[in-house]
Amino acid sequence: MTHTPTDFTMQVMAAANAGRFSDGLQAAARMKAARIIPDAPIYDALINLAARHRSWLFAWAILDDMLKAGIPPIPATFAHLINAQRDRPFTNLWTALQQMDNFGINPNGPIYTAIINCLVGEGNVEMAIQCVFSMKKQGIVPELAAAQAVVTLAADCGYSRLAIELATYFEDTSVRQLDNSAWMACLYSSARNLYIEGVMTCWPRVVNELNLVPNEGVCLAVLDTAARHGSPDIATDVIRVLKLAGVEWQEFHFAALIEAFCRNDQLKEALITLAIMRTSGILPAETTTSFIFDCINDDVNSLDSAWSLIDEIYVSKSGLDIEALKVAVHASIFLGDLQRAVGIYKAFSNYELAPDLATFNMLLQGCIGAQHRELGDLLLADMKEAKIKPNEETYRKMIHLCLTQEVYEDAFYYLEEMKAAGYIPPRTVYETLVDKCASVGDVRGDLVLQEMRECGYRLDNTRTQMSRGNRHTGGKR
Repeated sequence: MTHTPTDFTMQVMAAANAGRFSDGLQAAARMKAARIIPDAPIYDALINLAARHRSWLFAWAILDDMLKAGIPPIPATFAHLINAQRDRPFTNLWTALQQMDNFGINPNGPIYTAIINCLVGEGNVEMAIQCVFSMKKQGIVPELAAAQAVVTLAADCGYSRLAIELATYFEDTSVRQLDNSAWMACLYSSARNLYIEGVMTCWPRVVNELNLVPNEGVCLAVLDTAARHGSPDIATDVIRVLKLAGVEWQEFHFAALIEAFCRNDQLKEALITLAIMRTSGILPAETTTSFIFDCINDDVNSLDSAWSLIDEIYVSKSGLDIEALKVAVHASIFLGDLQRAVGIYKAFSNYELAPDLATFNMLLQGCIGAQHRELGDLLLADMKEAKIKPNEETYRKMIHLCLTQEVYEDAFYYLEEMKAAGYIPPRTVYETLVDKCASVGDVRGDLVLQEMRECGYRLDNTRTQMSRGNRHTGGKR
């Protein structure tokens, strides 16, 4: 059966349309065996197939055969040839560009896209961006694939601002829009690099305009950036989106929101957030109020301002949480104003709140600083009346408080109480006891050292020598 040139052309084109590279080559070989010279469309289809299959060597061979047949290459030929080199070393790309220059062909949109694909494949973000700027100078609008690749690569490499500028430039000059993944990459890159301006540009674009729900990792990165830069609006919206994504709210989500409020001088909103947390079934941790504490511990005036806000919140019934009062107690103790701390403690009932164990432990720490043993005893009595059971920290602080006095016998009493309650005294308690005994020549330091050994604590030479010195000099019994 004799085949006409049209038959062979149809076979090659059918193979090209179906993406069957081997069938296309076989049809071309049968065509040449029949002494029929392939025309430009057939060579274009074959080199396009080679590019799609990343067959860079076949692409060069097809070009050579094309030139031998006397068919001059066109820009599409080099677009396919360059695209076939995208997995090869950079030198292959330059060779193709040199060959293109030899034929006097200037890059167009598809050629630039092929070049950019090669550069992006190698992670060469600088050269890829250079190509985009070359296109801009020539008035060539990047193709969607090229723009998408460069924007994503720039974002992944940490060039958040540049990625957003490239994305904005493309969408301003093209009738097409970037894929959602490109804007999501810009958002994550901005958040990862703490670039708040980028976050404020990309977050509403991704969430409001594109109606996307970022995953938890992206949300947490955005939340961290919003917290660090004092952007509570973004932080609040992230918490909303986390709920939409089915992510259960956690303490650290609200801690970031509180940080954003504090950095934006919105202390009242930060205090109200504590109540919102508890209403949502999330208990604030010790670290939740750390930024509130930093805001109000500068001086007495800062603390007074915070207390006024607490009054406003209570009167307006906006939601006053016990943590708001506790952080005020903490700040008072930090400023050395134990009297104010006790005043706040006594005012808990005025706000329909009751002090908890953590409140008493903070006040005991203030007693240690002021060496106020009598107040410590009163606090313990209040704990007992409120039926609040001491914990390991309570006993530890009472021991330290007793050791601030000249008469410190009760320190040993609370040590025994601590052990009776099932707590193993920490090393610091024993060390403080040994130091106190050594300072006054109390030979009971030897007993403390012995007990430390029994608890498995290693003894340092200094304290052992101090204890031996007591035995030689004669100490208190």
